[in-house]
Amino acid sequence: MNVLRLPLFLLIFLLPTLVVFAQTTTTPTTGSISGKLTDAQKNPLGYATVTLLRMDSSVVNGDLTKDDGTFSIKPTGTGNFRLRIEYMGLATKFMDVQITADAPDKKLGAIKMTETENNLKEVQVVGEKPIMELKVDKKVFNVEKNTTTAGGSAADVLQNVPSVSVDVDGNVSLRGKSDVTILIDGKPSTLLGTDVASALQSLPAGSIESVEVITNPSAKYDAQGSTGIINIVTKKDGRFGMNGNVTVGAGTHDKYNGNLGLNARKGKWTVFLNSSFRLNQSYNNVTTDRYNKDTLTGGQFQNFHTYENVPRTFDGYFNSIGASFDPDKHNSITLTQNINKMDFSFTDNSSYTVSNTPSYNTIVPNGNPILQENRFSSQGGGPFSTSTAIDYKHKFQKKDEELSFDATYAYNYRIIKQYYNTQIDTLVNGANAAVYNITDNAPGTSTNSSANIWADYTDPLFTTNGKLGLGFKSQFYWYNSTNNPVIDTALSNGTLLHPLPGITDQSLLAIYNYTQQIHAAYINWNDQLGKFSYQAGLRLEDNIYSGYGDVPTYATFQNNYLNLFPSAFVSYKLDDQESIYLNYSRRTNRPGFRQLLPFVDLSNPGTVNTGNPGLVPEFINNIEFSYSRADKKGNNFILSAYYSYTQNLIESITTPISEVDAEKYGVSSSELFSTPINIASGTTYGAEGTGHFQLLPIWDLTANVNLFENQLLIGNGNPLETQYLSNNSGFTWFGKINSNLKLPKSFSFQVNVNYTSPQVIAQGTMEQAWWMDAAIRKTLWKNKATIVVNCSDIFNTHHFITDYKLAAYNETINRVKETRVGNLTFTYRFGKSDFGKTKHMDDKPIVPTEQDRTKNLKQGGDDNDQGGDQGKGNGNGNGGKGGGTGGGAGNGTGSGAGH
Repeated sequence: MNVLRLPLFLLIFLLPTLVVFAQTTTTPTTGSISGKLTDAQKNPLGYATVTLLRMDSSVVNGDLTKDDGTFSIKPTGTGNFRLRIEYMGLATKFMDVQITADAPDKKLGAIKMTETENNLKEVQVVGEKPIMELKVDKKVFNVEKNTTTAGGSAADVLQNVPSVSVDVDGNVSLRGKSDVTILIDGKPSTLLGTDVASALQSLPAGSIESVEVITNPSAKYDAQGSTGIINIVTKKDGRFGMNGNVTVGAGTHDKYNGNLGLNARKGKWTVFLNSSFRLNQSYNNVTTDRYNKDTLTGGQFQNFHTYENVPRTFDGYFNSIGASFDPDKHNSITLTQNINKMDFSFTDNSSYTVSNTPSYNTIVPNGNPILQENRFSSQGGGPFSTSTAIDYKHKFQKKDEELSFDATYAYNYRIIKQYYNTQIDTLVNGANAAVYNITDNAPGTSTNSSANIWADYTDPLFTTNGKLGLGFKSQFYWYNSTNNPVIDTALSNGTLLHPLPGITDQSLLAIYNYTQQIHAAYINWNDQLGKFSYQAGLRLEDNIYSGYGDVPTYATFQNNYLNLFPSAFVSYKLDDQESIYLNYSRRTNRPGFRQLLPFVDLSNPGTVNTGNPGLVPEFINNIEFSYSRADKKGNNFILSAYYSYTQNLIESITTPISEVDAEKYGVSSSELFSTPINIASGTTYGAEGTGHFQLLPIWDLTANVNLFENQLLIGNGNPLETQYLSNNSGFTWFGKINSNLKLPKSFSFQVNVNYTSPQVIAQGTMEQAWWMDAAIRKTLWKNKATIVVNCSDIFNTHHFITDYKLAAYNETINRVKETRVGNLTFTYRFGKSDFGKTKHMDDKPIVPTEQDRTKNLKQGGDDNDQGGDQGKGNGNGNGGKGGGTGGGAGNGTGSGAGH
């Protein structure tokens, strides 16, 4: 195993960070302001927010009024200040106050709050956020505006995000490619555990504020993820005072969800809590038909028919608590703690039939059987995870000069439960030749922990608009897993096949441990020269991987990759509304946790599924040209053309199982074997358009369409695998439309429509699918409450059908998943303060000052600082990501860390 290595550049960057931490700030010790708030009838106003601001709008201190309306703010220091007074339903009031050394205590007496139109004119009112905001470097999808996913999961939310797709197992893809990095609040998604696909189906949509899609990140971000980054931003309320919200909901077939958000902000402190749960029962029924083309003795063919009934459970409990402290306008510290508990379980009742047929294209699911197998399997357990993060930001006196430092530690523990009971009947001329039962029980545990530490420094240098960015990041991962598979096999007459029952099943034994380190440093420069903007960056990453264990025999795996990842972006502003962009980046896709895990999945009686610890990373080169236009009416769109080339392409392939593997895993020699491998390369080129259109004052529309060609080239790999692959190519497109209509009486109506054309994968095609979601929303009690009724896949048309056409056999897999789900969701917002009074039915808040906003997400600030001129454009991934056959639990891919 490798010894942990801390690069020299990490120590270099730690030094200025420690120096900044050691800096002291001057805190006022004298001065006070007091008074009493009343309404127009002279009634006291309790729980109003009173904030003392400097003349540059930075916050000094604040207080909440007591039940009798009184408040007191101290210390204040001396100087000229502005007092901001806020109360729900009344106009925000501003008062100029002067504190001197001679008169440090200011008593304002009774202050009357009014509701007059004149006072309302003192504040600025802006329109509500659209469901999607288009920016050159990313797309921002505001989840709370998408009512069709209320009561759903994070996977449901992502399914409706432009450019993003979610498959039947919950695996997320971007522009049709699954190697995408998932972040939570700008940090690696390790708090979700190693099975991110299942975790996203457990995470409630109500805990998400927005989703950001960054299709071609700059050198500031991790190079992991060939198709870019999806950042899930969870809810954090930055308002002053005490406020919160609670959501409860229920869906068809035993689906329940809830969310509680609390926020308290006073002076320099902010404390927040977000707690949510989702209980979800679902099903995933799978029918598989395979027809061999190779004749048997006597010139006959065989077909194989499998049916699986798979009830699924995705339960999750997510809790996040944190506090922010802003000692002055230059420094901010945030501490966040996450505690999550999830349960991913299923039971699988399967029937498997092998029969003779006159020819390979004759469909006879149950005719002339020569083998019948019934299997009951169950898998259960789920991860318990914790994550602790501390973020520090320092703004220097020089404009735009910043230093940020972040550290995160996450721990994940999971109990793995696997149980199989199989009854096999072998028949000769329709009569039983042997009947026997096999019982396997394979409980196990796994622990996964990670530590991440990074710093970013930005400094305007050399030119008027030039900006230099420097940073480092070190990531450490530790994984340990073990299981204890026990098998008890007997003939139907009671005669044991083994000398003693309950012996260790070597075919399912998997004890595996690995460590991984990723050390990175980057340099980034951007500048603007007239209408031209440009950015150039270079990232160095050192990836060290070491694994060992019984898989099922003892083996070791080691990889060490030191790579450079350049990126370049150029933009030109045609006029105030139009710009063009050209960009290039090199990225990598390291194998995900589930792809490397050597555990054997026997839940599908027709297919043995397992990971491959010997996978090596993909390397991807992306280039893209884009055009954007935005007008003053709220219409904006981006058109892009892109090209991507991938080396060491990872694909899941399915082959007939060998006699050796069939004996090793204790299965029939007629079954299939599915595992991911590296093939030669993949190429993707295509075009994408995304737009938001304000058709009428009460009607807006968001549309996305993506068209691309995938090409797969097969190299000179293992002949036992590549003989079942061939060069493949095909055209694919998918589109999404979101329509939002405002109706009288505070109602709104929303419809989402999705379509995916047939898609080429490594060994076949996925058939087309379309579906429609709809929702009705009603606001109540002066926008304090919202009730939503929605239904996903109204016409039950969202199908998942995959066809494999190979030299040895044809196979069709039809997965029927519960996609038509109805939900009723109720949200209530409470608190004694807000940014201002709602003037219209569409809830238009008063714009807070920049100091009032608490944003912990690192968005790559130097990537787009030229007023939207400096674009990063959109990238894409490798060609033709495919899925293996088999149903049941499936094999998702874990996400890599991003920054």
